[in-house]
Amino acid sequence: MPKKLIILLLCLILLISVFSINFATAASKKMTLVVGNWPRENEPARVAAFKKYQKIMLDKYSVEVVPDYYQYAVSSFLPKAAAGTLPTLYNSWFTETQKIAENGYAADITGPMKKAGWDKALNPQVLPLLSYDGKIYAVPNYGYVQGLECNVQLFKAAGLVDAHGVPKAPKTYEELAQTAKIIKEKTGAAGFVLDTNNNTGGWHFMNIAWSFGTVFEKKVGGKWTASFNSPEGVAALQYVKDLKWKYKVLPDTTLLDWASGQQVLATNQGAMLFFAGTDHDGFNFQIDNYKINKNNISMFSLPAGPKGRYSLIGGDTWMFAPNATRAQIDAGLKWVELLGKSPKFTDEIKENEIANYKTDVAGNHVVGSNSLQIWTDKAAIKARDEIRSKFVNVNLALFKDYNESKNIYRAEEPVACQELYKVLDKVIQAVLTDANADPKALLDKAAADFQKDVLDKQ
Repeated sequence: MPKKLIILLLCLILLISVFSINFATAASKKMTLVVGNWPRENEPARVAAFKKYQKIMLDKYSVEVVPDYYQYAVSSFLPKAAAGTLPTLYNSWFTETQKIAENGYAADITGPMKKAGWDKALNPQVLPLLSYDGKIYAVPNYGYVQGLECNVQLFKAAGLVDAHGVPKAPKTYEELAQTAKIIKEKTGAAGFVLDTNNNTGGWHFMNIAWSFGTVFEKKVGGKWTASFNSPEGVAALQYVKDLKWKYKVLPDTTLLDWASGQQVLATNQGAMLFFAGTDHDGFNFQIDNYKINKNNISMFSLPAGPKGRYSLIGGDTWMFAPNATRAQIDAGLKWVELLGKSPKFTDEIKENEIANYKTDVAGNHVVGSNSLQIWTDKAAIKARDEIRSKFVNVNLALFKDYNESKNIYRAEEPVACQELYKVLDKVIQAVLTDANADPKALLDKAAADFQKDVLDKQ
């Protein structure tokens, strides 16, 4: 082989080696962040937004965001967590934080949260729901307060609106039964829609039971004890039974869950429903799927019972896989920032927030319902409210009572909450399908089973 050719080949090999080293070095600087709960193709607006944020993360922070469609579910989480296949950043619920952290399936993010100053910016009522054993394990994605959604059209048909067309929503549970009865008599539609299935029955029943004075779980001598088979619990379940058999105001279909309950109200077959509806996606499901007009929706605080007025607060969180590095956690918080779910309100986030509201308006979704404040920074709240006010597309009088509700919030039960909801679903279904069902006997058995099968194993 000619000497010149050999020299040329050696130079070429050297050039390729240098290029490979530089490429590998550049690639090594790029970090991967697998993000769960990625929107699917049937949500084109959210997909477009996430892709935009994905590009920003790559261009600005050299972080490659990899989509993962896993969405939290009680039934699927444990196998996925045990197999070590959780996304780096995955969604969960307020009720699950402590259970997930206790079992070692989430990273402690106290340090990054404190460094960012987010721990001080959180609503004090929300922080305990994100923590376990004095450490922070979750970032709030959104929070909600359960309220009473009313179908404006059915209230009008029953003659139950004021001079401004605002429904005369009930202030007590006794009034709710009477209001529902009038609507049923005047319109033929169910006066009240009560979810009963897929854990939503227990979830909604909490509001009623608390207002009757029910204590679901007590810690005695370091041990949790089921206590909801009390006289107060029995009275609350009797009230639910009466809605069916005494007042006859519930839908004919007993098994209703989050989706089917909304369908009943959105199709003018039911007038009132416990619901947590806020801007951006609170009412999108019923508007997109069942074509209810946004002007036919109104929201109110939940009624009061004999022992007070309570509204369950809950929400969705972001948590990090236990093997997430500090750099990945920091990157995950940047992602949360871009979603507009942090206390910060930069020009970039402002632009994203405006884009979100434009999408809401274009989709004929509700802009005007906003209750629970996750973050407490007054300047950021004011800035967000100023933007929001420019896009409001509903009569705010229809949401005023809900938007201004306060001092009635109550967090979900501290131990095995989802398991408790499942147990309560069954007793609610029992009193709605059997006119002779005994609420006391049902709750005695449910409490004993919950104690034996769940609490004793904590």
